[in-house]
Amino acid sequence: MQWHPRLHFVSDLIFALFYSLDFPNIVLKGSELQLPFQAALKVEKFGDLILRATEPQMVLFNIYDDWLKTISSYTAFSRLILILRGLHVDIDKVKMILRPDKSVVTEPHHVWPSLTDEQWIKIEVVLKDLILADYGKKNNVNVSSLTQSEIRDIILGMEIAPPSLQREQVAEIEAQAREQSQMTATTTKTTNKHGDQIVVTTTTQYESATFKSKTDWRVRAISATNLHLRTKHIYVSSEDISEDGLTYVLPKNILSKFITIADLRTQVAGYLYGITPEDNDQVREVRCIVMVPQVGNHQSVTLPKNLPEHEMLQGMEPLGWIHTQPNEIIQNSKQVLPAPDVLMHTGIVENSKVWNGQNEIIITSSFTQGSCSLTAYKLTDAGLDWGRKNMSVAGGVANAQGYTSNCYEKVQMLLSDRFQGFFMVPQGGLGWNYNFQGVKHNASMEYTLKVDSPERFYAEYHRPQHFLSFVQMEEGEDAEDADLEDFLG
Repeated sequence: MQWHPRLHFVSDLIFALFYSLDFPNIVLKGSELQLPFQAALKVEKFGDLILRATEPQMVLFNIYDDWLKTISSYTAFSRLILILRGLHVDIDKVKMILRPDKSVVTEPHHVWPSLTDEQWIKIEVVLKDLILADYGKKNNVNVSSLTQSEIRDIILGMEIAPPSLQREQVAEIEAQAREQSQMTATTTKTTNKHGDQIVVTTTTQYESATFKSKTDWRVRAISATNLHLRTKHIYVSSEDISEDGLTYVLPKNILSKFITIADLRTQVAGYLYGITPEDNDQVREVRCIVMVPQVGNHQSVTLPKNLPEHEMLQGMEPLGWIHTQPNEIIQNSKQVLPAPDVLMHTGIVENSKVWNGQNEIIITSSFTQGSCSLTAYKLTDAGLDWGRKNMSVAGGVANAQGYTSNCYEKVQMLLSDRFQGFFMVPQGGLGWNYNFQGVKHNASMEYTLKVDSPERFYAEYHRPQHFLSFVQMEEGEDAEDADLEDFLG
């Protein structure tokens, strides 16, 4: 049995693949480069070694020889690619180029001839000319017209289009531009959801094209399946907390469920309701999280103006609200309460007869690396005043000024498993998550509640339109009897 370097290379590759399974952060990707490593078998030293072999053996060569003593690894790799690409083009010419006379020798432990750096520079230029001349001959291309990026791609083995094909593509684009320049006005009448008729006149093709957008909801839905792992690492912020105020106790069971049903990017919120223990009036125990219909983004969440009403909430007092956020907001090495939260909290206090602004808090659940970080805030009188002044500022919170750390203060919060909490969710409709059906959400919408466990963010119940599109894809474009009529199409 003769030793073959390809077999050894395959075994090493298989070992590397198995080794990479232990590290999920290693990503293996294919390359469009066609590097000429197979040309290394044309080197006489390797060929003679294979022919003389009488038994299996492992032989290790440094294919860079001693180049790295005087040049960088990038230059050594470029020189190696030039040699191998040249061997792939014309092996006889490359042998003459590498050994122009008998005075050039190859060390016994080296693969390539021993040359000075100046000699290697001259050889690299000759090898490049050899490779480009072969490419120009095969593709009928003038080598002097090639750009530096095209020369680099040819040497590395990147597939590039011949200039003739490029000229054809340019001609097609120019023809399309000429067609579009002949403007034809098209008038379209459409009807919006309010029944108003809209007349639109378009003069170019792209204006009449159907709008399509892509989101990364599929990737985020897969990532959200691992949120339950974060519930094992929950951290409660205890820095800069005032010990004079109330202490809020949150049951672990509803907190874990709230984190599990959330999304890593879109904010999810719920109202907090609880009681005051008879033996301690400085403590508030959260007993219920009410998930109301909502839409959100990475900076804020929108809830209906009508507060929850249900017989199960009678006897409980509103304790504020809780929401998730993609990451902690840090300023001057300290956690801060986002300004949109202050405006939303102030709006609830102003529009409600039940909230007084003294006992209601804001709990932020930030998705930190592999964990969750909880922080509880209470608005100060200065914060409520700032919120009232900036609730109707033109341009939104981005144009609000004067927001400082005096607008809020951190309060004491504890997690407990000594008592259990429960959820309340909307009854009927699309559940609590309207992010996939945003046009159906309205700030003044009415809703009824029931005691139930909330569905996860990407549950099928929340996104029926996705499954209708799946059905339409299976039926084909010519399917009759559409499920939904697009008045804006």
